[in-house]
Amino acid sequence: MPYDDELLLDPVRRFLDEQCTLATLRAATQTAEAGCRAAPRRHAGLWSQICQLGWPRLLVAEKQDGIGMDMIDAVGLMELAGRALLPLPLGYWMSSLALLTRLAPQSPFTKAIEADMLAGSLVGYALNENGGPIFVPYCLDASPLITLHYADGIVQARRGAGMEGRPGVDPLIDSAWLPAGQWQTGEDFSCDLVGWETFDLRTRLLLAAELLGVASRALELATDYARQRRQFGHSIGHFQAIKHRLAQDWMNLDNARLLIAKAAEELAFGDASPEHADADHNKGKTAACNGAGQACHAQCSLLVMLAEHATQQAADIAVRNALQVHGAMGMTWECDVHFYLKRVHFLGAIMRRRYTAADRLQQIWQLSETQMAVD
Repeated sequence: MPYDDELLLDPVRRFLDEQCTLATLRAATQTAEAGCRAAPRRHAGLWSQICQLGWPRLLVAEKQDGIGMDMIDAVGLMELAGRALLPLPLGYWMSSLALLTRLAPQSPFTKAIEADMLAGSLVGYALNENGGPIFVPYCLDASPLITLHYADGIVQARRGAGMEGRPGVDPLIDSAWLPAGQWQTGEDFSCDLVGWETFDLRTRLLLAAELLGVASRALELATDYARQRRQFGHSIGHFQAIKHRLAQDWMNLDNARLLIAKAAEELAFGDASPEHADADHNKGKTAACNGAGQACHAQCSLLVMLAEHATQQAADIAVRNALQVHGAMGMTWECDVHFYLKRVHFLGAIMRRRYTAADRLQQIWQLSETQMAVD
């Protein structure tokens, strides 16, 4: 990893190590199970700190009071968030604020969202993809929520009141279903299809990076346990049945990381949006990509699809193997790897709301065929 990237991510890593430990998340969950709503409030306090640090504004241009970084930095941050099991929709807000500040930085809707984000009071993000009931992960009782929907060249931005959620497959995250149409305020913004699809690609790649972080940490826990646990006079990691399986998981996750990095690079350098067009290291390739037009966008779409598929496949296998390495203990609530398994299932379910594995493979084949024809 380049030295500059390490300088950016090191304080993020330290903050998460101090403020988002698995012990504190587990304690908040146990308190909530006892009938107290301390877990959502604790998450709200963590979100307020993250907003004050400016992480949701990572992809917003500096001239619009953002941090002005690119997708290469954003995926690195989201991998760290995944490793820490951050129970908050950071990736959604990174991409959403970048889109809204580009389309309408001075609109009342955008200004209100920015003010609420700065105060740490806006957390919820509703996934409105199919026009039916809207899934709302990361519910906090008193937190308003927004949704973005695209149709006929218009981004429909809507804001509604907070709602009470309940833990689902992931005990650290409260979720709910919102009936369509229950919104208090909103605005419509003009946006071309490429701009919206770029926002969509960003959001999906950040989710894949978070999933990669979760699975990578689960693999580390399994590897450490395999070194410590002894049977028949050796650590269990000495036996090939475990050693080779963990090594294969590492290779699969590393391949996924390379695809995520390549997709992030293409989005960072190929994005023609104003928030990064003035970055010195982006100028040359941005201009070249502007000339390539749709071919460049198709390349980004293909890489994101490949990254999603590779990450989801590798993560599913890695967390299952991590659980099995822990043996019967891995199935118990007291084992930490349990939380990583559930987070992988949660993030995977969100990814499959848009594309199943078969749908994604079909898209990859079609985009690859188109790319070969262009080349």
